[in-house]
Amino acid sequence: MTTKRELRTRLCAELKEFFAQRMAVTSETEVEIVDDLILLRWKGALSPAEIEMGTMKAGRLLIQEISDKICQELHPTLNNLLYRITGLHLLDVGVGLFWKRREKIFLLTMSDTVGSARNNNEHV
Repeated sequence: MTTKRELRTRLCAELKEFFAQRMAVTSETEVEIVDDLILLRWKGALSPAEIEMGTMKAGRLLIQEISDKICQELHPTLNNLLYRITGLHLLDVGVGLFWKRREKIFLLTMSDTVGSARNNNEHV
């Protein structure tokens, strides 16, 4: 049986690799699990160009729109990855952009509590 800490460590490593391959982001990452929610925090993920665009409201809206579209496009592949690790399906994915800290926080809503005993342990 996998502990929550081991699951969080594995999720962090696999999600970091997943997003690095698809979005060229290699900044420091953290993963937290809260019930059916996986939070992936990417420190320093916003590029200098994004920060510059973020000084204008239209730029912030455009970057948020693009980030949301990317999340939706990645949803099927990300669902497969998370199912392999947790035995749960990804219901929704969203991203928050935090300009002053240059962070992106991905919110991954799963089909059940992550790491609970009722999940199929062979996937964890």
